[in-house]
Amino acid sequence: MFLEKVKKTIQDHHMLEKGDFIVIGVSGGADSVALLAALCAFQKEYVFDIEVIHIHHGLRGEEADKDALFVKQLCQKWNVPCTVFAFDITKEAKKAGIGIEEMGRICRYQTFQKKAGKNGKIAVAHHQNDQAETVLLNLCRGAGLSGLSGMSPIRENIIRPFLFVSRKEIESFLEKNKIPYCQDSTNKQQHYARNKIRLSVFPFLEKEINSKTIEHIATSASILAEEENFLEQLAQEELKKILMTKEKNKIVLHKKLLLCQTSVMKRRILRQAFCLLDNALQDLSYIHFQQIEQLLQKQSGKRLSLPFKRSVMIEYDTVVLTWENITKSTNFYYELVPEKAIYLKEINKFVKLSFNAYKKEEKMLLICTEVFDYDKIKENIICRTRQQGDVISIGNGHQKKLKNFLIDSKIPRQQRETLLLFAVKKQILWIPGYRASDDFLADTKTTNKVWISVWEGENHERKN
Repeated sequence: MFLEKVKKTIQDHHMLEKGDFIVIGVSGGADSVALLAALCAFQKEYVFDIEVIHIHHGLRGEEADKDALFVKQLCQKWNVPCTVFAFDITKEAKKAGIGIEEMGRICRYQTFQKKAGKNGKIAVAHHQNDQAETVLLNLCRGAGLSGLSGMSPIRENIIRPFLFVSRKEIESFLEKNKIPYCQDSTNKQQHYARNKIRLSVFPFLEKEINSKTIEHIATSASILAEEENFLEQLAQEELKKILMTKEKNKIVLHKKLLLCQTSVMKRRILRQAFCLLDNALQDLSYIHFQQIEQLLQKQSGKRLSLPFKRSVMIEYDTVVLTWENITKSTNFYYELVPEKAIYLKEINKFVKLSFNAYKKEEKMLLICTEVFDYDKIKENIICRTRQQGDVISIGNGHQKKLKNFLIDSKIPRQQRETLLLFAVKKQILWIPGYRASDDFLADTKTTNKVWISVWEGENHERKN
């Protein structure tokens, strides 16, 4: 009965295929030993390869040594390849500045993934009780629908064949088949949150509220997972309509279309957009999405900083999600020397001032060239980023503060910080791609002309 139930889970979720390579994490405890036994029982039918990984965390001294030896001997008996990996989890956790439990989980899964490679699968022994514990923990931490859905039967290359069987069913299977396993003494220690739920909370709920508490919580998680998947699909379709541009470290959304969404859908769309940005939602909580919703009502230029160097900015009719560390300004300042190409490493461009009409040369992608009246230029021409007090001529003797010109031209703030400018002191001669100063442009009366050119390229392409 037990194996039939596990097999149904495998079939319903298409966990196994012929020729699969399965990495199994076996601690020596009841759950992982039962998983190994079950997969060995299915191996002939599904025709897949198995390899066991045991992680020695360096935490329980002699007891941990015995567990490692037990797993190695069990694998030898069952003719299953086994590798033991040892870590000093306490040391690694201190170095990373995180808890021992979290560090242990990271080391386990990194090891599993490395062994599995690109095409392998990882089988873990999470069961119905673990699912109920996860849901209750997430509820206590203030999780949304995603957290209350608990663990999924399949996540990327990780499979959970035991997710719909209980701890009691696992122990009965082992007892019936006289399969030995190890007892982890830390499972009885109350200072771990999961242990408190397992040892104190669930026994109380089963006795005082409902004897099937664990089963019912796990069932609710499955129902909520279906609801979550449906809403995520809807959000994905809406994101396609709202997404304007997607770059490596930048997502641009259509502000008006986003504002038309309900709060529920806005949060989901934003969550998915952040996943496009860094494939994770680490430390982004409900309160952060509330703050983003408030930001959407504010004027252009307003920004919100979020955990792990993420940021959200309002830029006119758009909402821009970026890594905060790439939005910081990159200042540069170069004095132009006639007839010499200068490479601007900060923005990967070349500039050149010449007294001859500038021609496109081989291996050079010419962006743009502008010609000025050199007699009107009394000082050195500087190529730089913007400075406080910059002004630009807009015609008919009128000047405008550069800041106001950039705002009126709807140039995003992030772009303004690295914008290429040519200037004489505080007077802007030229903003390539946007405007040249009317006060300095060459005309029919110009005697001495000077050309300024800009093109893209790497530093090795041209140095003079």
